[in-house]
Amino acid sequence: MSSSKETGTDAQAKEDVKLTNYESVALKDLLQTRLDECGWRKQVEQNIREIIEAKERDMQTITSEELADEIAPQARAMVPEYVRKEMLLRVREALESSLPRK
Repeated sequence: MSSSKETGTDAQAKEDVKLTNYESVALKDLLQTRLDECGWRKQVEQNIREIIEAKERDMQTITSEELADEIAPQARAMVPEYVRKEMLLRVREALESSLPRK
């Protein structure tokens, strides 16, 4: 049975592979750019406004933690499939380039 640290299809790579800070920042920037380009951020902001307005109409308060718990699953589901696929490909490439050469 494989350990919980193993991911992907390369079960023989036992050492932890980590991205450099530069690679991590570059991937994060790319993700933010892609989400902005497809309008995801604006959709999430609109959903947040709607949740807050609904709570205010019902004379309820909502904490930031409750808001995050409510919006996070919706936001994840709203990420376009092409963005998910591109990011998965980019992360794999970055991890593979970080593997020690034999």
